[in-house]
Amino acid sequence: MRNSDDPQSCIRAALRRRRRALGLTQETTARLLGMSRLTYHRIETGARHIHFADLAAICAMFNCPPGELLQDSQLAAAFSRATDMLFGEAPA
Repeated sequence: MRNSDDPQSCIRAALRRRRRALGLTQETTARLLGMSRLTYHRIETGARHIHFADLAAICAMFNCPPGELLQDSQLAAAFSRATDMLFGEAPA
């Protein structure tokens, strides 16, 4: 899989851009999220997979909906599948 095809890679890049746009360091971001700087660093660098709960907490802290970080249709579909798996499919 090419790096540009990896949803985790795309999300990590979006997180980095958003954090920097807010003027936050990894250390400050980690402290606000209640995790170690190393844990947050591992999320951004790919040494740790981004879990749904982490993504939700980060989006809440960055004051942005997950869709803002998941703009690509492939990523939006992956997010939808993950949501369905966690919460069950919504009734039609």
